[in-house]
Amino acid sequence: MKDGRKEVLVVDDDPDVLRSFMRLLEDCADVKIALGAEAALKVLASKHFDTVVVDFNMKGPHGGWLLRQVRDKYPEIERILLSGSSYSELSRWLDPGLVDRFLEKPLEGEELIEAVNEV
Repeated sequence: MKDGRKEVLVVDDDPDVLRSFMRLLEDCADVKIALGAEAALKVLASKHFDTVVVDFNMKGPHGGWLLRQVRDKYPEIERILLSGSSYSELSRWLDPGLVDRFLEKPLEGEELIEAVNEV
């Protein structure tokens, strides 16, 4: 946390979604974005983050795969998963304790802000 603001990495494979989430969160957090799981790992290696917000369905490795990497390499980072599918539909790809907070899409902007501030 820098100056009382969380350092947040948002990961999705849609540039428009990334831009909208960045605008939504920039008033309450310092936000960086990554286009996909592999890009996220590069960003994570270069900077400390308090929270990572990851979409499950992405081209390339899915969000569950990325969260596993984050948990193993950076266990102190809070992990938020977003998906248009329900948690139970995704459970076969998610280890117990892998996700700190799950948000189902579509979501209200306030839900994401609240999740980032609360986790």
